[in-house]
Amino acid sequence: MKWLVVLVFSALAVFGIVKKNSVDQKENNSSRKTYSSFAVLELFTSEGCSSCPPADRLLPQLATENANIIPLSFHVDYWNHLGWTDPFSNAEFSDRQREYGRQFRLESVYTPQLVINGEFELVGSNRSTAEVDIKNALNEKAKVEVKVEEVKKENNKLSVSCTLTGNIDQTNMMAALVQKHAEMKVRAGENSGAKLSHTNVVRAFVQKPAERNLKFEIEIPKNLADDNMQLILFTQEKKGLKITGLAVCDNRQ
Repeated sequence: MKWLVVLVFSALAVFGIVKKNSVDQKENNSSRKTYSSFAVLELFTSEGCSSCPPADRLLPQLATENANIIPLSFHVDYWNHLGWTDPFSNAEFSDRQREYGRQFRLESVYTPQLVINGEFELVGSNRSTAEVDIKNALNEKAKVEVKVEEVKKENNKLSVSCTLTGNIDQTNMMAALVQKHAEMKVRAGENSGAKLSHTNVVRAFVQKPAERNLKFEIEIPKNLADDNMQLILFTQEKKGLKITGLAVCDNRQ
């Protein structure tokens, strides 16, 4: 009888451990990856621009060529006056593009524009030039290791903690919460009647001065589903705007 009791309690203990582990895995059900080399593709686009759909279609195609290619779609707001207000547009993203414009000494900003690792800029629909610039970007090694320590979802916000290793002098940490896939039927403006598809649409964006141990929050848009969002973190030089480190946190399905 004594051995039977021991066996029963042992079985219950094992079950408890297994159950606890399954709960822990559910609570931390995310995939986190740090990159030693990468190509971050920032596409500045707009649903109100007739030249943008080809670039929107090309972006995911470029990303499929290498797992270290990370696309981002920043929808600018300066085309909204043409009759269609892009629901993903944000004045903050237009300001980010203008900052690149000053860095690259452009006479004016334009769409579709593709910026790769903050180093190369080109017309977003130009596949041949993009492939060359992406190859050059992938040949460079990261200067900063970005390691995501924890991501918690609370009250429609993500609380993020991460550690940075490497040269972070005069560097910012950028956090982009993206909608992995979006479709929109445009009802006015230059693309009236078109059904547009977008990849990794930036829905929330946070910029913080880089620190070795960094904690911050990022608000989740109300209409962004858990299974359709991804958190992309990268470090960027304040002056040269070169992207120096990258990590991606994604929900496991």
